[in-house]
Amino acid sequence: MAPKRKPPRTRTSNPPPPPPMPTNEAELNALIEERISQSIALYEASRVEHSGGTGGSGGPGHGGTSGGTNTKGCTFKQFLDCKPLNYDGTSGAVAYVRWTEKTDSTIRMSRCSIDQQVTYVAGLFINEALTW
Repeated sequence: MAPKRKPPRTRTSNPPPPPPMPTNEAELNALIEERISQSIALYEASRVEHSGGTGGSGGPGHGGTSGGTNTKGCTFKQFLDCKPLNYDGTSGAVAYVRWTEKTDSTIRMSRCSIDQQVTYVAGLFINEALTW
C-alpha cells in the first residue's frame, strides 16, 4: 500500500504586502502629508473620545495594556530615556520611513500623552529637517 500524501499547507491569513517605499521627493512629500493627516485624525478622535464622553472609559487608568493613552503623560527626560533617534532630513525616503516606524515604536513605549508626543517628536528634528 502506498503512503498517504499530506495536502500542501496553505496559510489562512496572509498579511497584506507593505506599501511601496517612496522613490522620489514628490512621493515622499505625499507620504508625509498622508501620515500627518492620519495623525491629526487620530488625535481629533482621541480628543473627542476623552473629553468627558459617556461612561468611565476616559478616566484615569484608561491607559495600560489595552492600548489607550496615558492621561498623565511623561516628561521629556522619560521620553529621551526610550532613546529616540534624531532625524536630520538628509538620508532619503527609505531612511525617513524607517525613522518614522522607529519613532512610532518609541512613542508607544514612552506612553506620553498625544499633546506631548507632537512636541517631543518635533524636538527630534535636527539640521536640514528643521527647514521643512
